[in-house]
Amino acid sequence: MVSEENQKLISKLIFSTIVPRPIAWITTVSKEGAVNLAPFSFFNAVTTKPPLLFVSVGKRKDGSLKDTSRNIVETGEFVVNVVSEEFLEKMHLSGKDFPPEVSEPEELGISLESSEKVKPPRVKGVPASLECVLREHLNLGSTPMDVFIGEVVSITYSPEILNSQRGIVGRLGGKRYCIVKNEVDLSNL
Repeated sequence: MVSEENQKLISKLIFSTIVPRPIAWITTVSKEGAVNLAPFSFFNAVTTKPPLLFVSVGKRKDGSLKDTSRNIVETGEFVVNVVSEEFLEKMHLSGKDFPPEVSEPEELGISLESSEKVKPPRVKGVPASLECVLREHLNLGSTPMDVFIGEVVSITYSPEILNSQRGIVGRLGGKRYCIVKNEVDLSNL
């Protein structure tokens, strides 16, 4: 068994060495219709055939589900919005613990638009939004963490993202982020 002190160090090392981490800025809708928007950096692609991704969502300090988890479990749908530099500050602020009935986009002045195939809306103006349906829900770890595997059923994107990811935001350790500014193309090797 890992001591609490060792667990804190392990967590800090994971956060600080597995960098940059992509950010899933996830929109969900509650059964009551409230739109939730929150960022998660334990997120990545699983495969493209079929297009699957995963996101890991922790619990609240009291052990209850965060709004994102509860909404995904109840509705089976979510949208991953790709964060670019112009959304960095609002994305960070949306990570605060708002009450379930409060809509982060409304509270923070973030514009939304309808998704193509799922009920949760997407963030207007982001480089890409991946609409997902829940494929699998796992509880992993000693906490446990909610791990969701979603199948991408629709992607809305700006064509520029296919040629360059400049301006995309990643998560570092602590409350630090990075922004893609320099790309190295090795396709000619």
